[in-house]
Amino acid sequence: MPYSFDWAVLDQASYNDFGHKETSDGNVVTGTYYVVLPDGRRQVVTYKADDYGYIADVKYDGEAKYPEYKPAYPAYPKPAYAPPAYPKPAYPTPAYPKPTYAPPAYPKASYPEPSYPSYPRPSYPAYPRPAYPSYPRPSYPSYPKPSYPVSTTTEVVTETAAPVVKEAEVAVEAVAVTEPVSETAVAAAEPIAEPETSTDAV
Repeated sequence: MPYSFDWAVLDQASYNDFGHKETSDGNVVTGTYYVVLPDGRRQVVTYKADDYGYIADVKYDGEAKYPEYKPAYPAYPKPAYAPPAYPKPAYPTPAYPKPTYAPPAYPKASYPEPSYPSYPRPSYPAYPRPAYPSYPRPSYPSYPKPSYPVSTTTEVVTETAAPVVKEAEVAVEAVAVTEPVSETAVAAAEPIAEPETSTDAV
């Protein structure tokens, strides 16, 4: 059965450019197809098919152009580096010495020393020192020191009982009491009369 067809594709954006054309009379099939290769050449194939087989004729139109070789390197992610952390510098507070100021020196004002009038020292009359009469020291008569009898107790040693000894002691004390007092002792006990001092002589 005879037939015939023809189609073509052209897309500049994707670099697709190809087509096919074929006819048949029922016994012999003839046709052609073409395609633009990546190197820029156009490949055209003309063929014939019959009872003796399939015969194809391949032709290339144009000149092959090879772009500069650019090796495809693996895409590595761009390294991300964390920003370095620098410690904040700490500076000590500067110590400034406190300024010292010398007290201002003012010249001392000099004033003339005041002069005061001089007065003569007052003189007072001199009076003679009063003379007082001197009196002789009074003399008093000396009297002998009175002597008093010393009472003595005679210890009597006996072998009698204690009551007898007590009676003897009582008797001795009684004798001592009954002794007469001498006149000399009585005279010493009398008060001494002081001599009278007369002021008429003065």
